[in-house]
Amino acid sequence: MSVVNGNGNSNDVGSFIHSIKDVNRSSFAFDGDRIQALRAAYALVSRLETPWDTVARLVLTEPALDATLKVLRDLKLFEKWDQAGADHPQTAATLAEMTSCDPALLSRMLRHLAATNLLEEVSGAYRQTTFTKSLVEPVFGAWIDYLYDATMPCFYKMPEYLMQAGYKNPADPNNGIFQYTKDFKGSLFDYYDKNLKEGATFNNMMGGVMAKQAGMLDIYPYERLADSLPSDSDTPLLVDVGGNVGHDINKLLAHQPEACRRLVLQDRPDVVQLAKCPASVRVLAHDFFTPQPVRGARAYYLHGVIHDWSDEPSRRILAHLRDAMRPGYSKLLIHDHVLPSERPHPQATAYDLTMMVKVSAYERTVPMWTDLLDSVGLRIVKIWDSPLATQSVIEADLAPDGQDQVS
Repeated sequence: MSVVNGNGNSNDVGSFIHSIKDVNRSSFAFDGDRIQALRAAYALVSRLETPWDTVARLVLTEPALDATLKVLRDLKLFEKWDQAGADHPQTAATLAEMTSCDPALLSRMLRHLAATNLLEEVSGAYRQTTFTKSLVEPVFGAWIDYLYDATMPCFYKMPEYLMQAGYKNPADPNNGIFQYTKDFKGSLFDYYDKNLKEGATFNNMMGGVMAKQAGMLDIYPYERLADSLPSDSDTPLLVDVGGNVGHDINKLLAHQPEACRRLVLQDRPDVVQLAKCPASVRVLAHDFFTPQPVRGARAYYLHGVIHDWSDEPSRRILAHLRDAMRPGYSKLLIHDHVLPSERPHPQATAYDLTMMVKVSAYERTVPMWTDLLDSVGLRIVKIWDSPLATQSVIEADLAPDGQDQVS
């Protein structure tokens, strides 16, 4: 057997398969190279698939995989496997005993996980992969529940909603695809305040977003944030607005532990009461649609906040931060997707559509970010990118006439 490469030359299929068999995450000294190789691998799969292969993957393989992961999470299979020794291969019969599941049923699901490379088959037993081991962590396992609580139902209803809405871009955070799906009046955050179990899943999932992706300092150089004030200064170095339980602050402290007393974490009361940052970090319940109480900080940081809102509510959030900024000193750091004009990352485009179905919002292009910030008297200084991340950090400051803008 031979394969014809792009130059028209034939290569042995066995040699090709052998050449890629041992390539894995640890094959790359620099994670940016791994990410680049992963995108090339996605493109390779697309080129190798026939239309039937693609249809079978989208319509059969992946929905079956999603449902299987949800069933196994409900059975707490991976937690029980972890207690028995996550590195020990287990037979389907033993795993069925652990979970009180019908052995024939469990075997069918385990076979699909192995067929999709989420488990390894070894001598009639199954060995866990890095991914399945991660499912015992709340920030990863919650994504499976979130898929069934919100993502899948909303995407299921999206075609019906858009048809009824005349295919207009959703923009109302209180009346969009999420509300249509849940038969609910109010914002997504109002819904989670009333549905605490789903709200807890959402908070864990958001923690995963912040904890497991590249941090701000993987993209933005700390020296542009630092100032000459002592570590015990009363002037905050960074205010993490809508910062969840403090994942980003903890990442910053890993680089600059002496900054602890000059950091402020803000989020809703029910979120910050779960804060996981050191006691010397100031934790403050705050609604970012109200005036910013911490004034004159070196930086105000928004990670994954503005993409939750269309332009009108985003302007209100940004205007409150603008009013708190000290001219010539304060800066605004927005950690979000910035969609390029060509070849965006599939995670970024998936986030864009997820923002649409969940909160009637979107990921923005450079012109969209520029227009939004200009409208509230802020200007982009630079957009920082990194091969380690699909997101960027937008550095902005007060425009010369920024204080004269109308909120």
